[in-house]
Amino acid sequence: MKFAVVAGDKQPVRDALAEKIIALLQSKGHILSDEDDPEVNLILNLTDAKEPKPYRRKSKGVFVASLVAVEELPENAHRAAYTVLVRSLSNLVLYAHVKGESVDIYFTTLEAGFYKVPWDPEEVYSHLMPLACSVLVIENEITPDLPPAYWNGTSITEKIIRYGKEMDKMGILPAPFPIHELLSERDLRHVYLLYGITGLSYGNLSARENIPELGETTFWMTARGVNKAKLSKIGKDIVLIKGFNPEKHTILVSVPPDYDPKVRASVDAIEHYLIYSNFPEVGAIVHAHAWMEGVIPTRQNYPCGTRELAQEVVNALKKAEDPARAVVGLKNHGLTITGRDLDEIFERIRGKLLTQVPMMP
Repeated sequence: MKFAVVAGDKQPVRDALAEKIIALLQSKGHILSDEDDPEVNLILNLTDAKEPKPYRRKSKGVFVASLVAVEELPENAHRAAYTVLVRSLSNLVLYAHVKGESVDIYFTTLEAGFYKVPWDPEEVYSHLMPLACSVLVIENEITPDLPPAYWNGTSITEKIIRYGKEMDKMGILPAPFPIHELLSERDLRHVYLLYGITGLSYGNLSARENIPELGETTFWMTARGVNKAKLSKIGKDIVLIKGFNPEKHTILVSVPPDYDPKVRASVDAIEHYLIYSNFPEVGAIVHAHAWMEGVIPTRQNYPCGTRELAQEVVNALKKAEDPARAVVGLKNHGLTITGRDLDEIFERIRGKLLTQVPMMP
């Protein structure tokens, strides 16, 4: 893999940590190149904790990991690190707390993951590379071929609308920190353009509806970035997923003729598609940035929308006693909950969700 290093200034402590990470990457066979090299997949962005500079990548496939170093850990280190993440437009932040000879690295992800590992280049590498090498499946092929009978929704989409409101009442939908307060309008527009969204909102719902003329696996799902508490229109707030193109890594979406041209399927659509494809008995899925007692997490905290995360969830469901009534913990992220329908899922989870997701290295 090719990588590049970008530095907006010189900071001896931070740069010394960076040099060891760079040396290890090269020792593992990764090639240091220029940031303009179209084959670069990883950017190591050396920036400042108080005044992080945004890195505006040219491609969604480029993974940006920003490194900052501080001598005093802020009272709310999670918020401080997350602020660096969104202001630097990064996928991951390595927030180094340096106190004399002691160094701790706090990994921070867009999904609100925040966990500490002791400073060791090998340890950093082991956590960084699975994320940097994961494959995003967030592009869509949108076709206005939804049959007229479904243009105004069905009894199944009515349930999605109803349970979106219930998720909001549970307090498990908002982003962890108000992103509008952390980014300038220009940078906010860049984030939305980069990820094809019009807003940021955690959690999603989907439910199977068999429409044979569109494909073997078809299901309704909340759209990307929409407010799940105010779902209403098909082709804007809710879309019909009809397939996956493995060659192009795109999600196939069916919409009515009057669809919103900005609409995109949820970034988790690939995960839901693989679940429905592998487990015909699954009729609905809820993803929440929440937790439940006794849940076993996945091995790696892959980003939302990656093929790797989707496959880990499928592998976990294959080991479940009943894949159609299971709860899979997503490490440092949240839950994927399957059911035969949405009614059954919410009956199982009411009063059991913990809004604080436990973090682990």
